[in-house]
Amino acid sequence: MLGPVEVSRDGEAVPPGSGRERFVLATLLLAAPAAVRAEALIDALWPDDPPPTAKAQLHNLVSRLRGRLGAEVITSGIAGYELRLDGHRLDLHEFRSLAATGALDDALALWRGPALANVPDELAAGLRQALHDERLAVIETRLAAELDAGRSEDVLRELRELIREHPYREALREQHMRALLKAGRRAEALEVYRRTHRVFADELGIKPGEGLRRLEQQALHGMAVRPRQLPAHVVPLAGRDELVQEISAAHGVVLLLGPGGVGKSVLALTVAHRMAAEFPDGQLYADLRATPTAHEVLGRFLRALGAEPPADSAERVALYRSHLADRRVLVVLDDARDEEQVRPLLNATTLITSRHRLGGLLGVRRWTLPLLSPASSVELMTSVIGAERVAAEREAAAAIAELCGHLPLALSVAAGRLAIEETWRLEDLRVRLTDERLRLSALRVGDVDVRASIELSCEALDPPARKLFHTLGNLSGPDWPAWVATPAVDVLVDAHLVNRLGRDAAGQERFRMHELVLAFAREREEDVRAILAGWLALVSEADAQLDHDLPRPSPLPAVVPTTAARRHPLEWFDVEWPNLLAAVAQANDLGLGDLATELLVRMAGYWWLRSLGDELEHLMPTHDDIRLIDVLFEIRLQRNDYASLPALADRLLAAASTPEWEVRALRRRGQASMRHGLLHEAATWHTRAVAAARTGCPSLVQTCLDSLAWTLTEAGEPERAVTLFDDSATGALAHYHHGIALTHLGRIDDADRAFTKARKIADEGGETAGLAYLDQAWADADIRAGRYVQAAFRLDAALAEHERNSCTDGMGEVLRSQADLAIVTGREADAIRYLRRALATWRSIGDDLQIARVLARLHHLGAAGDEHQAVLARLGLPESCLRMPPV
Repeated sequence: MLGPVEVSRDGEAVPPGSGRERFVLATLLLAAPAAVRAEALIDALWPDDPPPTAKAQLHNLVSRLRGRLGAEVITSGIAGYELRLDGHRLDLHEFRSLAATGALDDALALWRGPALANVPDELAAGLRQALHDERLAVIETRLAAELDAGRSEDVLRELRELIREHPYREALREQHMRALLKAGRRAEALEVYRRTHRVFADELGIKPGEGLRRLEQQALHGMAVRPRQLPAHVVPLAGRDELVQEISAAHGVVLLLGPGGVGKSVLALTVAHRMAAEFPDGQLYADLRATPTAHEVLGRFLRALGAEPPADSAERVALYRSHLADRRVLVVLDDARDEEQVRPLLNATTLITSRHRLGGLLGVRRWTLPLLSPASSVELMTSVIGAERVAAEREAAAAIAELCGHLPLALSVAAGRLAIEETWRLEDLRVRLTDERLRLSALRVGDVDVRASIELSCEALDPPARKLFHTLGNLSGPDWPAWVATPAVDVLVDAHLVNRLGRDAAGQERFRMHELVLAFAREREEDVRAILAGWLALVSEADAQLDHDLPRPSPLPAVVPTTAARRHPLEWFDVEWPNLLAAVAQANDLGLGDLATELLVRMAGYWWLRSLGDELEHLMPTHDDIRLIDVLFEIRLQRNDYASLPALADRLLAAASTPEWEVRALRRRGQASMRHGLLHEAATWHTRAVAAARTGCPSLVQTCLDSLAWTLTEAGEPERAVTLFDDSATGALAHYHHGIALTHLGRIDDADRAFTKARKIADEGGETAGLAYLDQAWADADIRAGRYVQAAFRLDAALAEHERNSCTDGMGEVLRSQADLAIVTGREADAIRYLRRALATWRSIGDDLQIARVLARLHHLGAAGDEHQAVLARLGLPESCLRMPPV
């Protein structure tokens, strides 16, 4: 369309048809993807008197176009005719897209002559003019860019030709005058204005517009004063090269954000000095902290521009804008407080720095300055104190950078102190900065003070925000979820006193303070007990959702407006773990020992699920609560750390003060004895636990019976065990143990039924953790029943699962069963290999009974002596507990 109307398909030209067909095609293309009503097309084709057959003729025109272009390209409906461009290219769309992205030369290169050149004038005049106006607007934009780039003479040559072609286009005449003024040819600019005035008056009956009149005044009075207000740039800059490049290339209003001391002003001035040559009409600078009102700043700026400022603020703004119109002036507004302070001062190109986000300034380019990298931090120090001193103490330099939090102001102050104190080693300053209480005092040199910079950011805080700021500073955690900082956190984020980190794995927003800001916040104490109580309530809420078998304290009322602990309890604990440990420590420091213990107790389920026994044991001397001892016992049991179990069980017995805890402690003592192979002793403890449960805690009777029956099975007394299981088996674990006892009695069908029940209960309850143990035990029944293929399948699945979960005792059981399968199928070499791996596994755990079972099999295969007999004798166990395979 940008020339003659031409159509091609797959590289082949398609004739666009008659003049009327080309007009219909052009009209549909201009409207695409919108539809064009048939009545509108008829009015355009026959504007004066449409013939009676107009509708039929239009239909024929469209039909012929469909024949050439494809029936699917032009569709008709209630809204009219629609040309579908799906997958097709249109030069007009490409022109508009390139122009919008600033590729003006590429856009103009698409024109092949007058638009719609092969469409009859009487039909296309209006369409053609609209397209030519678009092209002229792009040409004018390109010429303005070239003029700004200083190519006045080239622009003047082109403008003279364009004005001959378009004598009434006022924008071209404005550009002509502006180019002459840029080139210093004021007299010629005035002649252009007079000629324009004459042409417009004589031929159009109008006067030149405001833009031309303003340029006339500029030509008459010469150029205004060119202010050069940028402060000298003497502060070192490091690690900002990429930002300098990006900001220098930006256009319009640029906002540099960040906390006090991050280097916003230094960066802004660096960019401003670099760009100064692009703004020959001047550079204006205002420190908005020193001159807080826009009214005052406007007065200074107007005087700098050679104008007397009026008393009225609105008049000042109008006069300021008039003086900046058509001038290339850079405005730098440093340390802005709010949007109201900035808006009246904005120019086409403005650099603003602020500690506040100024969200009300729309349409600005924003950069939030990051802290320096470790390498850039050392580079900044090097630029002040010299490479030789840094090279001599690189580790101290890196440590100073870390203690300064990689904040440019703090690094500059630290380097300034070193530059003054020439006898100091870098290590001397590092030592001074290590004490957090003295760090801010050490970061002061002359009138430059890091503490004062932070205090300035706090000045605008209202009392609730300031109180929250100091409260957060007095917390011990590394960061905080949103509930801790509600509701004033947005004020602190806006002031760059608190950093928003994003969302954690539990879906909570998280926040953190810079190290030096944190040190400042801690200089005033605030009571944090309310937040510690909030942590306790959240721990209670999260623990209530965890799937564990530990006793649960009574729930606490919810006092914190967050759902993460309830919806994602395990992920919430994972995320908040450092904060929870810090809360326990802080509660202890504040003399709130009961609160600290209650926190730990309600964290017990998480300790248990994550097997965090080492951390728990570290805290036990301070919080020797029976519930924590029980959790530690379970963790040690799960980790096959049997050595400490008897002592922990004895502590439970000594601490038990209720019937429930007495039963639990007796059962734990039985488990400890069993894990050391002392099965008769274990059976005694479990028998006592059953008796205690029946009299004092009926809810634990079944659990204790299961433990007793399992112990008897392991001790080679499956007959007694089956009797107990028959009386009590209901849960998946009980049926699993029942099946093992039945297997060793040779009652394989009954064992299959028990294992089937265990599997069903586990599947219905979503209990997948023990299925690998079930597969291994069921495989033992398969081996005794001659179902060797099924046994191999179960054992392979069980071993893979145990290896995935790093379950050592489970792997030992499977390896022993794989050896049994190899023995009964005549693969003795394989059996020995499995048994040697199993022996190493059980010895790493220290389970004597399992060691004896493996040694007995190796002895049977002639691969070991009769050491197993000595183990059985020491444990006082019969050979029936060895569970030898059927041979």
